Amino acid sequence: MAYGQRWATSIAMTLFLLFSVVAEAQSARADAQDVSVDDRAEAADAYDQGTSAYLAERYELAAHWFERAYRLVPTSTALLQAVRAHDRAGNTIRAANLALLLRDRYPTDEHSKRPASSIIEAVKPTAVLVKAQCGAECTLELDGALIQHDTFFVSAEVEHSLKAAFEAGETSTMVRGKPGSTKTVKFAAPLPPPPPPIPRWGFFSSLGATVVLGAVTVWSGLDANNGVTAYETAARTANSPGINASGSPTPAEEAQALLEDGRSKERRTNILIGVTAGMAATTAVLGVFTNWKNESREGASRRVEPAVGVSNRGGAFTLKGRF
Repeated sequence: MAYGQRWATSIAMTLFLLFSVVAEAQSARADAQDVSVDDRAEAADAYDQGTSAYLAERYELAAHWFERAYRLVPTSTALLQAVRAHDRAGNTIRAANLALLLRDRYPTDEHSKRPASSIIEAVKPTAVLVKAQCGAECTLELDGALIQHDTFFVSAEVEHSLKAAFEAGETSTMVRGKPGSTKTVKFAAPLPPPPPPIPRWGFFSSLGATVVLGAVTVWSGLDANNGVTAYETAARTANSPGINASGSPTPAEEAQALLEDGRSKERRTNILIGVTAGMAATTAVLGVFTNWKNESREGASRRVEPAVGVSNRGGAFTLKGRF
């Protein structure tokens, strides 16, 4: 009689798994349109390995293969089989966590709704339901292992380490709760790392630029001053009729040309004076905030970014920094 019961159980299990294979094929066509041929072949092989292990009642191994099949080609059927295998192996929390993923990722899959809900409800009174919320895209890690879903169960009355990894860094907390409780954990993305300190070469580069600008400014001033005598001479003879042979300029025209040239040189010199003064101020500030000892600075470290601009209408310099 016992032999007949075992035989009937084996037949029922075989039929059930054969049905699952058909469902798997249908699910794969619906959910994995963009998966490569190689990944589909590997997933099919992993699913077959899981089926063989399940029939042999090696549920831990079966769960491993079904999860691998799901990672290669995500389908609701492979995930459901992993849930069932973990449940049979006694890994109730792992089974419930995969059931949560199954329920939330495939809400319209009628075939998986009932078994997933059944396992979730069975675990809920004895475990802690954690709902993690990240302020930006993040990767969650529970007790050192990556988790696939932001809603999951953990063992009650035990402290668990929960970490969220963001692009700008990581943040973590400890989670502990009573059986049947629900914990909502919110993670805010950490501030971006502080900018690097100003290197010494930045100060010396600014100092060099200041010296060069100063030299150019001095030259420009001397060049502008050299034209004063010629202009004054031309201005004194501007009212003289002069000799205008072969289209040469009159004294008045020559004086006007010298005046415009002098004004242009004066404007250029004034621009250079302003830019040089700004660059000198920038160099002085950089000298104060330069990391002379190559020491690292904390997040509130001081930082200055100079910017200098020149145009035909004038010059400008700006300082942007953190103090």
